[in-house]
Amino acid sequence: MKPTVPFIPDEAPFTPEQRAWLNGFLAGVYSTAEAPPAKAPSVSRKIVVLFATQSGTSERLAKKLVKELKQQGHNPELASLDTYTTASLAEQTYALVLASTYGEGDPPDGAQAFAESLHLLSAPRLDNLRYAVFALGDTSYEHFCKFGADLDARFYALGGTRLCDRVDSGVEVDEPFGQWKKAVFANISATPSSVPSDAIALPASSSARPHAHTRDNPYLAEVIDKHPLTHEVSSKLTVHVGISLQGSAVHYEAGDACGVIAQNDPAVVEEILTCTNFAPDSIVTLPKLGATTLLEALTHHLQPSRLTRKTVQAYSSLGDCRKLQHLLSADAHKDLDSYMHGRGLIDLIEECPGLLTSPTQLVGILPKLSTRLYSISSSPSFHRDELHTTVAVVRYHAHNRERGGVCSTMLSDRTPLGARVPIYIQPNKKFRLPADPTAPIIMIGPGTGVAPFRAFLHERRALGATGRNWLFFGERSARTDFLYRDELEAMLSDGHLTRLDTAFSRDQEQKVYVQDRMIESGTEFWKWLDEGASIYVCGDAFRMAKDVDAALHRIIEAHGQMDADAAKEFVHELQEQNRYHRDVY
Repeated sequence: MKPTVPFIPDEAPFTPEQRAWLNGFLAGVYSTAEAPPAKAPSVSRKIVVLFATQSGTSERLAKKLVKELKQQGHNPELASLDTYTTASLAEQTYALVLASTYGEGDPPDGAQAFAESLHLLSAPRLDNLRYAVFALGDTSYEHFCKFGADLDARFYALGGTRLCDRVDSGVEVDEPFGQWKKAVFANISATPSSVPSDAIALPASSSARPHAHTRDNPYLAEVIDKHPLTHEVSSKLTVHVGISLQGSAVHYEAGDACGVIAQNDPAVVEEILTCTNFAPDSIVTLPKLGATTLLEALTHHLQPSRLTRKTVQAYSSLGDCRKLQHLLSADAHKDLDSYMHGRGLIDLIEECPGLLTSPTQLVGILPKLSTRLYSISSSPSFHRDELHTTVAVVRYHAHNRERGGVCSTMLSDRTPLGARVPIYIQPNKKFRLPADPTAPIIMIGPGTGVAPFRAFLHERRALGATGRNWLFFGERSARTDFLYRDELEAMLSDGHLTRLDTAFSRDQEQKVYVQDRMIESGTEFWKWLDEGASIYVCGDAFRMAKDVDAALHRIIEAHGQMDADAAKEFVHELQEQNRYHRDVY
């Protein structure tokens, strides 16, 4: 008689990892002779088992699969595609999907919303997902198992890795289900050369090792707040974006930057596909990534909205285009720079049509889409489980088209509240608050350069730092562009912000900038420096940072009574003492 295998229930006083290990151990001890004793796995994997059902068959099989996974020592979660989201899927490392096809190749009724969201251009990447699909259908229908096949193909296109090939089953499911399970279990149990980030080493400890989120392994963070910081009549738009980190292993310090994995505007991608007449599902190969669809490549991996010299050269080499050849001549550098400014791939296609004859040529001439970095404008001590960024939205009209920044317009226009964006933390160890909480600081940040200083002010308050805080902030107009005005003026009123000097360039006939305010307050500025203040500058490197640096030298010369060489040496000493910090871009 086959013995009953004891099973540790979910309500038992063990952690999930301990419970999984014990169940795996007991399953091995109580195995029969016909089935040799199972060896407890070296790792216990977290696995989500998803089902989409119309008649109940896939749900029944999914529950059976969950039970067997528990017996093997794994930690499975059962969920229906009726209520599951693509964002939740993107957070998983292992997913086993049992999907029925209904009618003429359609998803079951409850899974329609999931299917639609999975095929949106905004669908999240699945680069960290290992998955397998068991498709159920009726062979009497023309589109047999189509929904399962669609899921399998889409998961792969979004970067997922197959644990094993998809198995399609008719009404008689037991034999094909058994074959699929055997392949799945073999690949899940295979000992990897290095333990994946989600694997739990056994014997289990009380806590799992946190994920390390990087540019190649970003965290899908939910957008929980988004509102404009500029007035609706302003000539520019700056938005505050709040992101939830609750339950994540993402940590940052005041002064760090947030990297955002951007995706291109679907309208830009659609226009390119229309002009080239290439099919969106054409298969192309990208370095490191491998095979993917043309739509996926143009949306998530390549940069089509900005030209580089290499792109122009590559496009010109495809055929005869005299204008491009002239611009690429040795004596036409300035003309080429002028031509590339504000143009993208679509402009090349219109300038010299017909040169692209294959999707492979198209992806071969485009550079990689880079991530965007935004200074974090929140304090990890004050804004717990949240991360804030301050985003200047780039929009402009050029060459008969409305254009915009890839990431800024994505966050502003195409990312609703509740959506998830892939992020990672870019540490900035050279832009940290003084270790001494009593030390004074001077912060100079016009425009979105104020972002890290909002973080600094909240961080110092949360930590009880008593050092004085002086902020120089500049923008176009106080009425329309005074970022975080209420917060800053409240801090000024209660004394946390010791001094606030503003420079609104267009509020008077003669333009005034932050460097002008520095010089106007030169006596006090020098006094703070002489008393040990640290200086922080954030913002535009092309002009602002140079002008601020020049103003600093002038203040030191005038109020420190030094000549130019001595002032230069003094600034160098500030840098050596970690008292002059610049985060410019």
